Amino acid sequence: MTRFGRSSEPGEPDEQAQQAVRELLNQHHPRASINDGDRMVMVPGKVLENIALAMERVDTDINTPVSIDADVVSIDELMSLIQNLRMGPALAVHVVNTAMRIMSARYPAELVGTPLPPQFDLRELHPVTIGDQEQEIAKAIFNRRITSAADLTEDDVAAELEPLDVAGQIQVFMILFYLFGTKVGAIKHRTGIE
Repeated sequence: MTRFGRSSEPGEPDEQAQQAVRELLNQHHPRASINDGDRMVMVPGKVLENIALAMERVDTDINTPVSIDADVVSIDELMSLIQNLRMGPALAVHVVNTAMRIMSARYPAELVGTPLPPQFDLRELHPVTIGDQEQEIAKAIFNRRITSAADLTEDDVAAELEPLDVAGQIQVFMILFYLFGTKVGAIKHRTGIE
């Protein structure tokens, strides 16, 4: 069994594990975690940075396909952040605050600040399997941020996320990411801004 830089054979370095450690320690590399199957070592700040960079990519080219698990953050990382570090609220506010920062810098304020209508259903636009409760919570958080003059804090959303299990909080994160992409796409379509 390999353990973060050590092979199962004494005195024989595991080059792949050592490379993973170097990537994790490199501030300019996107690797945010190392998982050996038994445990995970993660840099939460890098995860948040990777999410913001992916959101910037979505804004730069709305037609670029983005897979959350492959391109943004792994499910294992999300589970660890939410279950072990209790960062569900931090993830949610990070997405909506980053979304607002990106949109406010490029698009007309009246379009950015227009809330999603109550009847909006992400499932009508994207082939996603999400629960009604998770979607309503995500829409409420998203709308609260885009209609607010200030960033949301973890305390602003903690009560809404508290009844959800880890899977539900992961869904809220993914819905918020999709809502950002959907809103950016709609604004680009309406304004012609590329």
